Amino acid sequence: MSLNKQKSQALTMTILLSQNEALQEALLDLDEDRGYEILSQSLNILKQYTNIQGIKAQVIAKDLTIFARNWDRDFVGMPLEGFRKDLSSFKINKPKVSIETGRLLSIKATAPIKKGYKTIGYMEIISLFEPLTLQLRKIGVELLVLMHEKYLNVATLMRDNPMIGKYVISNRNYNRFVVAKITPSILQQIEQKGYFYNGKNLYFYQPMFNSRGERLGIFLMVINNEGIERFQHYKDTLSFFLSLDNSEFRDVINEWERPEGGFRSVYDRSVAQFLSKNVDSELKKDFEFELREILQNYTKEELIDIIVEKNRMTKKRGVIK
Repeated sequence: MSLNKQKSQALTMTILLSQNEALQEALLDLDEDRGYEILSQSLNILKQYTNIQGIKAQVIAKDLTIFARNWDRDFVGMPLEGFRKDLSSFKINKPKVSIETGRLLSIKATAPIKKGYKTIGYMEIISLFEPLTLQLRKIGVELLVLMHEKYLNVATLMRDNPMIGKYVISNRNYNRFVVAKITPSILQQIEQKGYFYNGKNLYFYQPMFNSRGERLGIFLMVINNEGIERFQHYKDTLSFFLSLDNSEFRDVINEWERPEGGFRSVYDRSVAQFLSKNVDSELKKDFEFELREILQNYTKEELIDIIVEKNRMTKKRGVIK
């Protein structure tokens, strides 16, 4: 998994949930209990049939207060503007995804919830850095997500987190043995040179920015000699997994603007997309049968459009390394 992939997944899931008509009705009716139930059930279904884990979801009302959260019911009506400076950018017409501070540092993907042309609220997926940490560990890279201590006035749930110099460690599943060897002076050298090598491990970093271009901290990566030798075979830099391919986000936004794609409806497209997921074989048979029933009513031209669209997306994604 790359940071780009995790952002894209969060954005896609946000868009899917924002189009839930039952959730929209609950928001219009100001029925917080119903909103909580629908949000929790919908997120659980998405988690069950995808490999996306470690995420939370919340619905934000138009007045920028919490309408529903899947992980608790105690903060309904709480205003968010006080510790979410990025909320001012919520006056947007399109989804966005970025790393932001809140009570926790996290990836936040936000999409307007619309009823016709009217924005009635905002859907938000919150994704932490633990899944990315685990995925990088599998290929021999230890990741430390370090937030500058000046943001602790906002990130209240991180005030007890361990620190290295002026930085707060944000990912809870960090490697404690690696952290024990990093002194403030080593960290200073890493920031000055861009890297530090002690003969056993290579330390290097990438700056971390929010949606307003403010530097929140750094992604610090540690790789041993064996890993260095392995990564020499990559054409990309060692920080390839942090590079962003904006075309992938454009694809997600385009899907939000025309969610049905080449299909007649969002539902038809969802049935077709579900077949590409790693789901139970019996369940997959049911979807295959339903898709055949749906496509029997399509014209030849519509079927060609669907095939062309799928082929274009496959080729485009095939060149991303």
